[in-house]
Amino acid sequence: ALIMNTYTELEEMRAQLAILNKKLKKEAIVNERLMRSSMKDKAWTLRRKAIVESIITVIGIPYFIWVMPNLLGLSTEFCIFTCFFMILALGYNYYIHSHFRPDEFIHGDLLKAKKDTLMVKRLYANWLKFVGIPFIVVFLSWFANEVSGKLQGEELKSVLGGMGIGIILGGIIGIYQYTKTQRTADDILRQIEELSNE
Repeated sequence: ALIMNTYTELEEMRAQLAILNKKLKKEAIVNERLMRSSMKDKAWTLRRKAIVESIITVIGIPYFIWVMPNLLGLSTEFCIFTCFFMILALGYNYYIHSHFRPDEFIHGDLLKAKKDTLMVKRLYANWLKFVGIPFIVVFLSWFANEVSGKLQGEELKSVLGGMGIGIILGGIIGIYQYTKTQRTADDILRQIEELSNE
């Protein structure tokens, strides 16, 4: 009778452990799905940001071809230079996000997701350092020189004053957007690490 009771208790413990194990597995699966869904949402945040930037850039190209030369008398060379940069920015944006697919975060390989996210971080940083900041310096210097030769007096003051305000606001928005992009990518990487360690 004692042996039978011990055997019954062991079987009950095994059954309880099996139930507990199933629950833990289900929780782990649910947790992974939630984390992958969260990563997908964050990846889509980066994609939407890139789409908005591309739309603004597409609008900016005809603006610098037809509006700015007539409005401020800017030179053809300056407008071509600006449009070339915008086309380059569009191409670079497309290149970044053609490799970074949000939907892959749901069922894709975590190692690939990590590599893609690190690539996005690196490409955004490289663009800012090697293209974005040098372009802004050249663009603003050239623009100031252009309007100085075309405008005078109060008109020149108002345009240069507007440019100064634009530089400050643009700088704040640019730093904020860049920081937000890097932070979102870091959040994705942190979640990938958590999932990899489970």
